[in-house]
Amino acid sequence: MRNTAKSRLTNLIRKKLSDKRGFSLGELLAATVILLLASQVMTQGMAFATRMYNESLTRSHAKQLCSTLTNVIEKELRYTTSVNKGSDGTVLKYFSPTYGKTESAFAAIDENENKIDGTAGGEIAVQLTAEDGSLYWQKLISSASYSSFDLKATIQSVKLEGTTFHVILEITDKDGKKIVTNKFDVIAVNDIKLDQL
Repeated sequence: MRNTAKSRLTNLIRKKLSDKRGFSLGELLAATVILLLASQVMTQGMAFATRMYNESLTRSHAKQLCSTLTNVIEKELRYTTSVNKGSDGTVLKYFSPTYGKTESAFAAIDENENKIDGTAGGEIAVQLTAEDGSLYWQKLISSASYSSFDLKATIQSVKLEGTTFHVILEITDKDGKKIVTNKFDVIAVNDIKLDQL
């Protein structure tokens, strides 16, 4: 029975193709509608695939940025020798072993090197004290690491308990949506002098 239906359909198609009159207007309209629906589905599918690809790339770059910043922050804190901290353990200033400055502090800055308050995020920099006593910003990594996907970073907190620093680093996209949050601990190698900066 299945073969019979198949052969009937095949014969009908052959008959239509060999017929001198061609296809009717209704058949052409039906074919056009089917073609339009198929092209609409393909267009939507391509837009979805492109959006997913871009989101995947953004997540990948955010994870890479987070990893790079984590390594640099770990190096800064691991080898510090002096820290000023608040009553809740928050690190206010520390000695930067990389830059050899006596008063340093992490912050997020914008493209004009102005400190960004709150959780907006920007580029992570260290505020350093020059020899003349003026303050300036030193970016931890190149601006190019952020710009390809308009990523922003924020150090939510740096706290010291004993000889361990507890750090929360957050990477957001251009709209402020959190992509990666990294909570990590850094154990200081040197003896830390408290509140002597």
